[in-house]
Amino acid sequence: MFRLLPWRREGLSTLSRLILAIGLMEGVRSGFFAGFLPFYAPERLNLGPTAFTLAYTLHQLAENLSKSLGGLLAERVGFGLTASLAAFVGLLALLLTPLAQAAWVLWALGLLWGLSLSTLYPGLMTYASRIAVPGKEARALSFTLTLVMPWVGVGLIGVGQVAQRHPESGLALLLWAQGAALALTLSLLRFRIPVPPQGQDRYPLSRMLLFLPAAFGQTFAPALVSLFLLRFAKESLGLEPLTLGALLLLGGGLFFGLLPLTGRLVDRGGYRLALVLGLALLGGVMLRLAFARSLAEVALLAALAGLGFSLFLPGWNGFLARNLPQENRAALWGTLMSVEGLGVALGPTAGGALWEAFGLHAPLLAGGGIFLALSLFYAAVFGRERWR
Repeated sequence: MFRLLPWRREGLSTLSRLILAIGLMEGVRSGFFAGFLPFYAPERLNLGPTAFTLAYTLHQLAENLSKSLGGLLAERVGFGLTASLAAFVGLLALLLTPLAQAAWVLWALGLLWGLSLSTLYPGLMTYASRIAVPGKEARALSFTLTLVMPWVGVGLIGVGQVAQRHPESGLALLLWAQGAALALTLSLLRFRIPVPPQGQDRYPLSRMLLFLPAAFGQTFAPALVSLFLLRFAKESLGLEPLTLGALLLLGGGLFFGLLPLTGRLVDRGGYRLALVLGLALLGGVMLRLAFARSLAEVALLAALAGLGFSLFLPGWNGFLARNLPQENRAALWGTLMSVEGLGVALGPTAGGALWEAFGLHAPLLAGGGIFLALSLFYAAVFGRERWR
């Protein structure tokens, strides 16, 4: 069984605890802001939607804008220590929430919590790349990320189901989950990410500029339509939310099912074709979706989107694993994640402006154009001799 895994056996115990701890913290975060506060804040804290949604915005900005520093701390100070601190700050924020009778207290808690989480993903992805089996880097990074992200939905749905009936029980559930995450990180308190010997040649930092378009575009393009997808599905496609959920499940299921195959193809054949083809597929899907009319066509597009993302994710991770320098890798990874976070933050506003100016189809067309432009850009970049 260990031969099938993309990580080396000696680092698997530590990685498993990190994935579970960070997954729990992600579940707590989504459960707190999206499943718990909408029921708890108006009734128990007398805070309206603007107050608790702004707490989430400040939380996200604090995390995403400090990921470069967070990555540096994770690698230099010790990832076990910074992860334990993040778990402790999250637990403290939960304990102090019942005392947040003023909006600024909730905002301060969200801000502090977000700052503490900035070390997690740069550290996790750096460690996963360091213990990846040679030749399996793309699969190692893709599987690491996909093992964490489902916890977002688990936290949202699980806590939301409890909190809408008994808000105090929802808070207790969050505290138990965050306490478990703290216990897991404390078991790794002395853990440090292994740092390889420094090479003789200095990495040309100008090459970092070639990562930025995909880092921003891959989150900005979907975020253009993220807040309007239900409205578009209803008005343009005549789809009810349940049907849309089934289509999203179809695309997501294909993505997860194809990831082992596409990851293996990327590791064996290189990341270039997968990254370019994945971006092109995602762009074509968004452009065609703007004009789709039948349920069968939308289902086909959902399947193609799953295929496109299953190509793009390992292609992108393989691109980073092969070209990011080993020295200060977590800090550089954090910088790219900050750029990705800006795409998430700016996309909905830009999508709203496009919708208001040109109609409900405009965000889809713009997003598709961005993905296709990125595909052409990287096709040109990879064709240059110096990338071979």
